[in-house]
Amino acid sequence: MTGERNEKKAAIAATAVRLFTERGFHGTPTSLIAREAGVSNGTLFHYFPTKEELINSTYYEIKSRMAEEIGRGGDAERTNRERMRRLWRSAVLWGVDHPDEYMFVQQFCSSPFVRRLPPEEFLKDAPAVYEALTETLGTTCLKGMPVEVAFSVITSPIDAVVRSLIESGGDLDADRLIAASFEIVWRGLTEE
Repeated sequence: MTGERNEKKAAIAATAVRLFTERGFHGTPTSLIAREAGVSNGTLFHYFPTKEELINSTYYEIKSRMAEEIGRGGDAERTNRERMRRLWRSAVLWGVDHPDEYMFVQQFCSSPFVRRLPPEEFLKDAPAVYEALTETLGTTCLKGMPVEVAFSVITSPIDAVVRSLIESGGDLDADRLIAASFEIVWRGLTEE
């Protein structure tokens, strides 16, 4: 029974991500999510009492998996530059490999829902990313800035690369674009 319940909850969340990405948070009624997920409205509200709970819960789940995947192996690198390069590459490739989830997270981060989260929430599931950022900040032009500011400075170019790769449909050289974009940002931050 628990497996079936988890499958229903996962189906609702996956359907919500797809519809929210296509139609936006406000343009996606819960009735449509339930119908597309193959469950009743009551079942949807059993798992997610409100639409906001569905949005927030889905965001936390995706963010946790994303942070784990992006941070994997980063601590094996010797220098800040190598760690940041690995994290950069992992972040871009995660976005390209999970376009609906990536776009959902980006939409969430641009929505009023994000304002209700404490600032430390963004990086709590990403200790490798947090550690690499804070160590790197001490040696860059962002020294003394809050880590959230540095995170935004770094994630904006990552977003541009991810979107370019997704929209190109495979016509761009991903390895070259990832490497070149990292070098541009790294040089801008460190003047190396």
